[in-house]
Amino acid sequence: MLQNLYIKNYALIDKVNLLFGNGLTIITGETGAGKSILLGGLELIRGKRTQQGLLKDISAKSIVEATFKLDNYHLKNSFDKNNLDYEQETIIRRELLPNGKSRAFVNDTPVRLEVLNDLTHQLLDIHSQHQTLELTQKSFQFDLLDAVSDNKILLKTYTTYFEKYQQIKKQLQELSVKLMYAEKELEYKKFQLEELQEIPFDNLNMEELEFQIKKMDNQEEINMILSTMLQKIEDEDLGLLPRLIDIKNNLDKITDYDHKYKNWAQRIESLQWELQDIFEEVQQSLEENDFNPVEKEKIQQMYSFVNKLLIKHQVLQIQELIEVRDQLANEVHDLTTLKTQVNEAEHQLELITQKLNNVAMDIRKKRQKAIPKLIQQIHQVLQKLSMQDTILKLEIQPVDEFLSNGKDEINFYISSDKGKSFGSVKKIASGGELSRLMLAIKTVLSKYKKLPTIIFDEIDTGISGEVAQNMADVIQDLSHNMQVIVITHLPQIAVKGNKHFKVYKTSENEVTTQVKVLTEEERIYEIAEMLEGKNPSESALQHAKYLLGF
Repeated sequence: MLQNLYIKNYALIDKVNLLFGNGLTIITGETGAGKSILLGGLELIRGKRTQQGLLKDISAKSIVEATFKLDNYHLKNSFDKNNLDYEQETIIRRELLPNGKSRAFVNDTPVRLEVLNDLTHQLLDIHSQHQTLELTQKSFQFDLLDAVSDNKILLKTYTTYFEKYQQIKKQLQELSVKLMYAEKELEYKKFQLEELQEIPFDNLNMEELEFQIKKMDNQEEINMILSTMLQKIEDEDLGLLPRLIDIKNNLDKITDYDHKYKNWAQRIESLQWELQDIFEEVQQSLEENDFNPVEKEKIQQMYSFVNKLLIKHQVLQIQELIEVRDQLANEVHDLTTLKTQVNEAEHQLELITQKLNNVAMDIRKKRQKAIPKLIQQIHQVLQKLSMQDTILKLEIQPVDEFLSNGKDEINFYISSDKGKSFGSVKKIASGGELSRLMLAIKTVLSKYKKLPTIIFDEIDTGISGEVAQNMADVIQDLSHNMQVIVITHLPQIAVKGNKHFKVYKTSENEVTTQVKVLTEEERIYEIAEMLEGKNPSESALQHAKYLLGF
């Protein structure tokens, strides 16, 4: 609900501060007094782009500020989505600067005009004959029908399923594209992996392989040298071991004569045993060094194969080959499980599609059932507005694809005179008829859902008498369910207001637009002027009192 409107240094306004209330607020004033300036200020609050020449004092900035009470509008998600502080009393402000730029704020947080537009259109609905009719928009037509159909819970369920449907469908598309390319690469990657898995890289040392190959290449020379070595150690006449034994035995004969002889004998005995160990190790090595051409071929092939893989995968170390192998293993695993993922996504899509279809069918049934009720209620209001010959027709048609609110297309037709064919609302109805039709629709809609504050700008143009009185009654009925602000020239409507503002001009030093809330006496005089013109007669004043119920 709009609680307060503050305007400073805008067009012909120095400063006004209007306090609004519940129910019906009336704004009157002579043609050219500046009522459109108030609307212009509210349009700025709704995110309208600025233009030059709007500053009364071009050296100072202009401020338009509106305070809204947000109870029951369920807008917290909109605030959260735009990182705005949610307050039950929210202040929206536009500032027009002398350099031509403008700024917008919600609770003192700067916002873009798109955000402002999205938020305030949920709070404020301005309607006049010169604006595009909201009724021509499919979203509004569905909103109207679904409100009467009591589809709120079903639509919430549908939205949850629809978001899941879109998510799974997108996931399936991505997986399918990935699978298409994966199937082309899978066999080659499998071959590469199998090739890398032939060798136990984790325990492989290339330096050790090189050493083994070098050793096998020189095995004959190694064996010859080792055999000669054994001979020189063991030979009875010239061998090192027999000579050491002989020397040790001779030293044993003189150990009693000097301690150092005994020490030498012990050291030579140690050499004897060390040489004996070497002899046995060399002997064992010779036995193990039997040349095995099969083993040599195997090791050479492994060494050559590993080198080929290093070159093929453009790496230098075995550890890098291990990393390539593990990466390929992961990729092959992912590719082989991708088909399973695609199948699972197809299954999930099938399940959510069935759920969506079921909810969409329930929504459609309730819509079809509600159409006669909606048309009847609108016709009842139209009859009060002297549009008894106007006939509305609302149709829904099934569509194959899932839309954001079901699987229906909607069409709204009107016949303005009996016997005439139906046509689209925009083509058939005149400006005045559109205004009254919108008034009738809003009246019906307000009974089913919380609507934003609506401002009617001279929708009473061209009507009078009984039609004017009926329109006044309808507007008053509408204001019982929502906040309504009406700019009017008709006394029949003006007297229905809970609050009455008058817009007027003063010209003491310069032309300035002023706005004031009327007292009881001022309101009587204003209604009398609307009935009779300037300087109303006593009878006009009495008539005004009668209309006001004083």
